[in-house]
Amino acid sequence: MKKGSKGNQILIIMTVWLCILGSFAYWFEMATRKEEKQRALTTAKAFFQQVVISRQWNASHSGVYVPITTETQPNQYLPLQGRDLTADNGLKLTKINPSYMTRQIAELAKKNENGIHFHLTSLKPIRPENKATEWEERWLKSFEQGVKEQSEFFENDTTTWFRYMAPLLTGSECLKCHAQQGYKEGDIRGALSVSLPYPAHTHLRLFVGYGSVAGLGLIFIFIGTTLFQRKQRLFDATFNSPVPTCLTDKNHTILMANESYWTEFGALPGHQKTIKCYEHRPGKSCHTADCPLTRIMGGSNQYAYETIKEKDGVSRHFIVTAKPLLDARGKAVGCVESFQEITERKRAEEALEEFNHKLEALSNTDGLTGIANRRRFDEVMAQEYARHARSGSELSLILLDLDHFKSFNDCYGHVRGDECLQQVARVMADCVGRPSDLAARYGGEEFVCILPETDCRGAVTIAEKIRRGIIARAIPHMESKVADCVTASLGVVTVLCTPDGSVVDVITQADELLYRAKSSGRNRVEFVAPSYVGEKIKGNIVQLIWKDSFCCGNELIDSQHQALFQISNKLLDAVLSARPSTEISAIITQLLADVSQHFHDEELILGTISSFPGLSEHIEEHAKLLAKGLELVQGFKESKLTVGDVFQFLAYEMVMQHLLEADRDYFPFINEESAADSDTLKRV
Repeated sequence: MKKGSKGNQILIIMTVWLCILGSFAYWFEMATRKEEKQRALTTAKAFFQQVVISRQWNASHSGVYVPITTETQPNQYLPLQGRDLTADNGLKLTKINPSYMTRQIAELAKKNENGIHFHLTSLKPIRPENKATEWEERWLKSFEQGVKEQSEFFENDTTTWFRYMAPLLTGSECLKCHAQQGYKEGDIRGALSVSLPYPAHTHLRLFVGYGSVAGLGLIFIFIGTTLFQRKQRLFDATFNSPVPTCLTDKNHTILMANESYWTEFGALPGHQKTIKCYEHRPGKSCHTADCPLTRIMGGSNQYAYETIKEKDGVSRHFIVTAKPLLDARGKAVGCVESFQEITERKRAEEALEEFNHKLEALSNTDGLTGIANRRRFDEVMAQEYARHARSGSELSLILLDLDHFKSFNDCYGHVRGDECLQQVARVMADCVGRPSDLAARYGGEEFVCILPETDCRGAVTIAEKIRRGIIARAIPHMESKVADCVTASLGVVTVLCTPDGSVVDVITQADELLYRAKSSGRNRVEFVAPSYVGEKIKGNIVQLIWKDSFCCGNELIDSQHQALFQISNKLLDAVLSARPSTEISAIITQLLADVSQHFHDEELILGTISSFPGLSEHIEEHAKLLAKGLELVQGFKESKLTVGDVFQFLAYEMVMQHLLEADRDYFPFINEESAADSDTLKRV
């Protein structure tokens, strides 16, 4: 709506309002004047009738006699005969006829200037003072023409008066005196006018009352018209906008929609007049809790969501915004939905998302090997360290370096060197099978593996698998001082992450183990059993707790290790419970005997494993431990040593440190032997 049109509309409505109000004001004014005149007429006629009745009373008595006074002198217009009388007491009386009486009443009333005035008059007055005024003469003549009465308001200086005049008719009682004048009964002998003051008619209340109503009405018209026009403009803007918009009632029936809506979603089929929204534009949200109408009828003030609509077999994306459709009481009876198509934007977002995924993959992937790069490794390592610090699980890290790789590049060239790195990367990727594991290129010829929630045994097994996988590739390396093919040295570390620790500490430990592997001849896996395992406080007593990660894979060795844990806990409990020395001595003897038997069985088993290079050193270590154990037990029996000294050696140094650290040197070889046996069985 144009601005000029808006102003003209308001002006027309205001003009109509003022005309209607003016008509009511005029009607009210006329009704008020009519009512005032009727009230004044009623009052004047009452006085008129009172005077007429008094005259009739007087005439019915042929006049009355009153004492003669200065104010009441004998009436000179009456016949002398019977006019005056003298009472027995000498009081002189004179006759007062109706006319004389009326004249005296009028004179008395005239003394009050603001009171009611009477005037007896006639076109043929006997007494000159009764001569009619100009207006009385005019009304008297109208009476002769058949008018029954006359009345009007008039202004006299500042006072408003109402005057009334009606004819005096000749009655039968009047003929006694007026018959000789030729009057007959019913003739008009004259008239009596009554004038009474009346409060001035004021328009103040009318102006104030109707003016206030008019002013308030104009204000409400202006505000109401402005609000209506604003809503109308909003309605027009909505239903004339390019955004598809429709009104839907609570029964899902489309009540109204703009042209853009029908263009976007198609016209009504055939001669159908109504259609349900879920029939016209079906979508995934229909008949679900995500239906906008359901949300709005459920009390939501606004609901917006993304949806996909199908038309002609093509999927299009929309942002749907729904608001309540309210009735006159403000109750929701449906919803107003607008549909903004975002198909192109969605396609652009999907393309951008795909590009970002590719870009992220490129930024996290080593361009040469195709596995994770250093940046991705640092990111994942920090995340896993923080996660393991919260969960308390074990985190393992493998650091790998190709042996004499610089010589490889110098001999075969960098192209062959790149191919070698790619093959090593594939070996590592194949060996770490879990989704949470990560194989990455650390830099140059160094690679790294993150193994979440993996104990030392599992990590060493994977490291050994990688080492053998690289050898299995048989990549020629004539310049290597280790073998004829490419080999690798690996360092394995397993840690329990702590909030005050850091990733750098873990990498440093792995690097130290890698350095040890290189220093020890290369083409090997170096690891250290974690020292934090094996102890747990139960109540107030420290106990040795067996974990599955302590198993080496040989049933006899693992069962003996567990038995040694149990008897060590038994000894600890006896020591802390202050049991008798004889009982403690018996437990020590049993523990030492079990250790001796275990060492013997273990040496026999290791003797069958030809690939284990440290058998002789391991046997020597057993002999030293047994000798020292026997010496300490003898000292305890001779009371030269305390039970604490014996327990420290037997339970901690012999069981804890030797079993959980030294014995781990042969774990990979036992696993290798078990795998070989399995392969043999399969071939058989």
